[in-house]
Amino acid sequence: WSPDGTKLASASYDKTVKIWNALSGELISTLEGHSRAVTCVVWSPDGTKLASASSDKVKIWNAVTGELILTLKGHSDYVRSVAWSPDGTK
Repeated sequence: WSPDGTKLASASYDKTVKIWNALSGELISTLEGHSRAVTCVVWSPDGTKLASASSDKVKIWNAVTGELILTLKGHSDYVRSVAWSPDGTK
């Protein structure tokens, strides 16, 4: 859930992250860029960014525009969890 409770983000084996309107269930956007199944997704505390993970990468997205901000590479196996610092800066 987004911090304001209006949106939901889902991670999928279809290699995408989807952002949904939590009230209506309407699909807002689909974030594409992972080359393998997405295993987790989490909102930043301020609701402006999303972090998603797959088998070998973590991606940071602009949650408003859907633009990819950063790709973190280096894992040799599945990433099962991602988290933000409480202030959202890391």
